[in-house]
Amino acid sequence: MIRLEGRAALYGDVWFEEELPADAGVDIIRYHCRPKPVAGARSFEFLSMTTNLLIDPEAIGDAFSKDCRYKIRRADTKDGLVMECITSPEPRLAEFCAFFDEFARQKSHDPSDRQWLHAACKAGQLVLTSASRSGEVLVWHAYLLCGAATWLQYSGSCFRDKKTDYRSLIGRANRWLHWRDMLRFKEMGVSRYDWGGLFQDESTPERAGINAFKKSFGGTVERTYECTVPLTVKGRMYLPLRDAWHSWKPVLWARNASTKSA
Repeated sequence: MIRLEGRAALYGDVWFEEELPADAGVDIIRYHCRPKPVAGARSFEFLSMTTNLLIDPEAIGDAFSKDCRYKIRRADTKDGLVMECITSPEPRLAEFCAFFDEFARQKSHDPSDRQWLHAACKAGQLVLTSASRSGEVLVWHAYLLCGAATWLQYSGSCFRDKKTDYRSLIGRANRWLHWRDMLRFKEMGVSRYDWGGLFQDESTPERAGINAFKKSFGGTVERTYECTVPLTVKGRMYLPLRDAWHSWKPVLWARNASTKSA
């Protein structure tokens, strides 16, 4: 469980089939990616895509689109990429955040949630991966790891104001890194690779493009549930106040960008 200090309450984030610890010691529990709603919880549906890592690597790759397979193959044979998988990422968090925050600035997105990253790292549930060439990091990925499942929390690459060839290299490196991540997680005993959410509304080119990128890897679209349960008197008092605040304050929020604490 990941513990997060909110404005007026302590949150506990529980993922996939993870059980609530007996000594949770938090005011509010948030269940993520549950196959069914939690009884008595405030719940809403969430759309995502998953890749099954239990099957053979060849079968995983066969589900990719033709263009996706081509770009990964080219990256593997001609681009000279090197993957790094960091399972104890605390010493590298500042490096990752600086890279991702620059990416977010270029894309006008929210920066990395450093509180969440440090909390996930403290809980032993954060994995960072990168693809580099000639010592230059081209792409970073950040994953939440929980048992036999992993969730893509962040993906960042810096390519604005670059030449077309470089931008194409970055695109191939990103696909290649996702493929290499799958293989590494499979070696670690992970069976579920979650792509970190899909946009239900594809009315903008950016959203449609992100969904199309993820779907090019041929995963399975799934609906799960996000559930919130207060555990203490403070939690039961605070949730209605938080909801009232959010009801009039305009908030644009996308789960596949980051997880926030209120």
